[in-house]
Amino acid sequence: MLASIFSNLSGLSVLGYGLLVAGIIATVFSKQRYLLLYTLAGMGYWLSIEMLQSAIIRILPLSEWNGYVAAMLVSWFVFILWLGYRHIYITPRKQQAQASAEAKYVEHTPVYKNYHPKFQ
Repeated sequence: MLASIFSNLSGLSVLGYGLLVAGIIATVFSKQRYLLLYTLAGMGYWLSIEMLQSAIIRILPLSEWNGYVAAMLVSWFVFILWLGYRHIYITPRKQQAQASAEAKYVEHTPVYKNYHPKFQ
């Protein structure tokens, strides 16, 4: 079974895939395993770009390259809408909550009955 899988691959390809697998395994067991989540998020984003591109070139008479450009523009437009939503609705609420939290903590000097400073 393995012989048939690796029959079409050169020695350098097998070495490359082996190093890739070793790197992924090393990352899983390290403190930087969160980097795999960034990788998976990027792969998910590109999968969504591929699906958008496929839908766009089926609907509109565009070439494959123009479909990718249109898919990227659509995804960026959605991202900009999301950023606008966060700026308009979430930022004022966060600032209001922060201001009310700061109002609770008024700075003052503690007063002690028998306070004698060590250094004068």
